[in-house]
Amino acid sequence: MVKPSEGKLLYHITHLNNMPSIFKHGLLSRCQLRQNSNLNFVDISDQEILAKRENYGDPLSQYVLFHFYPKNPFDFAVCHENHSENMVLITIRRSLCISRNSFFIIPSHPLDIDQPEIYPYKEGISRIRWDILDAESTRDYDNAEIRKACMAECITLNTVPVKDFAYLYVYNKKAKEKLQNCLNYTPTVDIQVNPFMFP
Repeated sequence: MVKPSEGKLLYHITHLNNMPSIFKHGLLSRCQLRQNSNLNFVDISDQEILAKRENYGDPLSQYVLFHFYPKNPFDFAVCHENHSENMVLITIRRSLCISRNSFFIIPSHPLDIDQPEIYPYKEGISRIRWDILDAESTRDYDNAEIRKACMAECITLNTVPVKDFAYLYVYNKKAKEKLQNCLNYTPTVDIQVNPFMFP
């Protein structure tokens, strides 16, 4: 398994039932989804956490967010609630973020009372606690410091179009077939079955 610090991808987890809309409109922020009443989506996030994120001076709902490795604390929570076979990991290449000025980094998940620090991509990357993220065998998510570091985010205000997707990961062949069938899928994005990418 590649260490997060050496990874080439960023990861966004969503419900399989959201994929038809994502393929049509791209990956939208929560704010954009709320503003368009025609777009129904399966909301996998913790509502209490969402409320806290909305209270920041710069609400995080206006951003599309990615994490730096799969099976992070957020993935564990949503897969426990919704089951891994119902989830899709959308990935984009980190090189895409370097070549554009529209991606930013939150190097550590803020505490409830904290305002998140948002940095330009290159500066933010250097502030991530890679020593913690890379130490897979000692990632104890009950430890507040470790959990905060492992929830580092890459965020963008822009819609992420399908053409920017690198791979889609699903848990099993049944999930892949469902994804293909519900989309009448034309293979412009590589769908890979990899249960080890999910909790």
